[in-house]
Amino acid sequence: MENVPVGFALLCGGFFFLIILAAGGGLVFFNLRSHRKAELSRDWPGVQGKVTVSTVRETSSTDDDGYASTYYHPKVEFEYEVGGQTHTGKHVSFGGSTGYGHPAQAKAKLEHYPVGALVQVYYNPERPSEAVLERQAGGFKLGMAIGIVLLAISACIGCMMTAAVIRNFMGG
Repeated sequence: MENVPVGFALLCGGFFFLIILAAGGGLVFFNLRSHRKAELSRDWPGVQGKVTVSTVRETSSTDDDGYASTYYHPKVEFEYEVGGQTHTGKHVSFGGSTGYGHPAQAKAKLEHYPVGALVQVYYNPERPSEAVLERQAGGFKLGMAIGIVLLAISACIGCMMTAAVIRNFMGG
């Protein structure tokens, strides 16, 4: 490690620092925003709607080592009417879509929303096209925890980089 130029090490560390900082900050921001919207939705009016789609969407990916991962996402769509205009909603709750490792877990979430079911839809009175079925932020605690851990890691990287710069500047 002593043969690595300090500037190159700081450049690499700085790049890694910025990526981790952006990912952690983004997760915290996204989760706080979703939580805030969930809180605001408590005052939104509700109307009766109807579930039009209730299915499990499968996504697969393969990593560099050839390991394949498959996730199952419950997909719900519903229609509702506000002021004589029909709208289509796709969000059960605020936040991202939860992926499950087994299709039965995703199907269990869909049990509450079979096709044709009448549901209570909560809509934003300022933007009636924005609506949810559940006034909560999905995955809030996990997303916040991961975001905070990433921010802590970026802080550690930043401290180590600062210490390296000071050591180099002081001739140590």
